[in-house]
Amino acid sequence: MKQFRLDGGAPLLADIDRQPPMAEASHHLALKLRLTSLALGCSTHKELCARFAAINRTTLFVPQNAYKWLSGKAMPRASSVYEDWVRVVDGALTAPFIASSSFQEFQDAICTRFVVPETALAMLRAEAGLPPGRDPIVAAPSSASSNAPQLGGHWLEGGYLAISPAWSRAAGGQLILGAVTIHPTAAQRLEISYSENLFNRQVLMSGQLLHDGRTAQGALTCSYTHRLFFMALNVPTPPASLIGGIFSGAAVHDPDARATACRILLLRAHGIQPEALLARAGYLGADGALVERELAALGYRDDAARTALGAGVVEFLTGLSSSGLCEARLNDLAPLEQLIERLTPSE
Repeated sequence: MKQFRLDGGAPLLADIDRQPPMAEASHHLALKLRLTSLALGCSTHKELCARFAAINRTTLFVPQNAYKWLSGKAMPRASSVYEDWVRVVDGALTAPFIASSSFQEFQDAICTRFVVPETALAMLRAEAGLPPGRDPIVAAPSSASSNAPQLGGHWLEGGYLAISPAWSRAAGGQLILGAVTIHPTAAQRLEISYSENLFNRQVLMSGQLLHDGRTAQGALTCSYTHRLFFMALNVPTPPASLIGGIFSGAAVHDPDARATACRILLLRAHGIQPEALLARAGYLGADGALVERELAALGYRDDAARTALGAGVVEFLTGLSSSGLCEARLNDLAPLEQLIERLTPSE
């Protein structure tokens, strides 16, 4: 039976021999999509379609196609669908692996990265003709294991310079720079740490960072005041040079303890040690040229786009929402993401 290849070339006889019958392949693809939906917390087909649309406005994963694919009546014939799927699951897999893996192989890969309810997983395994219990993941050399994600190594990990409007009345109208690190814990969960330099005192807050492939949230405990601070971030596509979202809590030095929320941007630092990044923490004037200087220190290339990005960062952080809400909208972040990707140095 003729099979397509993701690279657009003619099918190989060896590929044809080892591919399952089309009906079985369609069934496995439907189960893989349903598992993806569970992993991302989508309760309807439309929600899953929205995840694809969020990373690619022209995606072919639209409701009319999704119905056929999720029901096992057809399979995607365009490689772009699998490439979009890669981004939907945080870049954890590869397009060829998603397209050709069995449900068992796909489940093993997804469950190392996302939390899936055991009851729902057992139902999918039963439909795939597998035992209800989750099989242990064995790190044996194979085509599947070489493409499966390893524990840790999440592409959000790394050091970032955080920029947000200052909350202190004494520094009103200024920006504040902080240092952020995202790293795995011993239990292979992501943790976020945020440090500020407030009036020559280092203030550190940290907590677990939960993510679902589209958003990331963390409740951070301040080591100085023991108050809780909250971050709600939009998860970007790899390599995550810029992360935008909302930061909320109460100002550390504020007798009124005002409940405050603002926009925040995390700019990935390239080749800078955490100590040097923390040394940049402090107040900064809300001026695009000053932000551009920080971009240069973070390793971003000297280009006309860097000036535009500096101005764009200030506008994003100080602009007010027409809805009256404190929000970080994807369409506001998109121009900044496009600019920063042009400036990202080659690794």
